[in-house]
This record gives sequence, structure tokens and C-alpha cells, in this order.
Amino acid sequence: MKSAFFLLALSLATVGQAQTLPPQTPVEQTREMSARLQLNEGQFVKLLTLNRTRQTRQLEIEQTTRHDASARSSQLAELQAQYEQECGRIMSPSQLSQLQQDESQGTNSGGNG
Repeated sequence: MKSAFFLLALSLATVGQAQTLPPQTPVEQTREMSARLQLNEGQFVKLLTLNRTRQTRQLEIEQTTRHDASARSSQLAELQAQYEQECGRIMSPSQLSQLQQDESQGTNSGGNG
């Protein structure tokens, strides 16, 4: 449920920001996350790769499910779950907890990656 809520919040934030701000690149997103979560260099590199993959996959999903909101929502939720699982492998428990707390408060980066 928490993932579904975050996905909805992320989608809304992305839609709102798409009209006012250019989307964050994976590098910008990862730098912001690194500073906020105090990631080490190895974590930064792994998270950058993950953020790049996530952004690419998100764009693919949005393009291929353009006319099917249900399929898009389902696939984006699955992508979010996979992202969270991979973050759990990269980050320490305290970093992951901080990330989840930031996301629930809406302070995460609203970029599309």
C-alpha cells in the first residue's frame, strides 16, 4: 500500500513539475539522494545505475501504455516495487528508512527518474 501511495504521489508530482520544471536527470537525482542520505561512493555508483535503468524503463512503460491507464499504473507500481527492493540492497537500513520517510513526506525528488 505504501508503494502504491508513493507511486501516486510521484506521478502527481511528476505531472505537476513537467509543466514548470525540466525533469531531473538520473545524475541530478542521484546526487541529491547521495547528499540527503549520505551515500558512499560505491552506493552512489550503484544507485546511479539503478536510477538510469528506472528512468529508461519508466519512459518505456509510459510510451507503450499510453492508451491503457490501468496497464500503465500496474507496470509502474511493479517498477516502483523493484526499485525499492534494489534500494534495499544498496543502502543501509537507516538510509533506506530515511528514503522512505522522505518519500512519505513528499520531499523526494520529483523528477522522472
